[in-house]
Amino acid sequence: MKTIKFSIQFYGYWHIGSGLSGGTKADSLVLKDHNKLPYIPGKTIKGLFRHAAEELAALSESYLDQDMVQKAFGTFGYSEDSGSKLFFSDAQLSSIHAKEILSLGLSESLYEVISSTKIDELGVAEDKSLRQMEVTIPLTLYGAITDFESKYYELLSKSATMIKYLGLNRNRGLGRCEIKVFES
Repeated sequence: MKTIKFSIQFYGYWHIGSGLSGGTKADSLVLKDHNKLPYIPGKTIKGLFRHAAEELAALSESYLDQDMVQKAFGTFGYSEDSGSKLFFSDAQLSSIHAKEILSLGLSESLYEVISSTKIDELGVAEDKSLRQMEVTIPLTLYGAITDFESKYYELLSKSATMIKYLGLNRNRGLGRCEIKVFES
């Protein structure tokens, strides 16, 4: 079994939601760890990789590729061999950057609040449509994919290149990123 690492470099603001509201500060807050640092859950990253791998397999029109995606990421439902062969860790700041941010007390400076409102067909803002969302500044996060066979490396590497956006409001310009997979 093998372990490889991945990096996610964000080129603009991004938002992975916590499901919580910030009261008067923002309608939607970013997911943070116990140190108030942003992270992305491994299951979210795995879902993005799976979707990209399924797209690749569909484009190649090869039954073998579809079968490889099912074997790597698991099948839906329950069966004896439905489990995934891949484990994705959470994506986090590097330990060096995290320690420096925490020691300088800069964790709150990683976030901004942006506002948006609904505009009607006449170009006028609709009443009671103002929304505020906490976003994270551009950063690079790191994680690992563990316990997999070497034959899945190419699938993961190609899938990573297909992921261009991550998080909420991807269709509105948030979350532009680049994911790279590399051997440790």
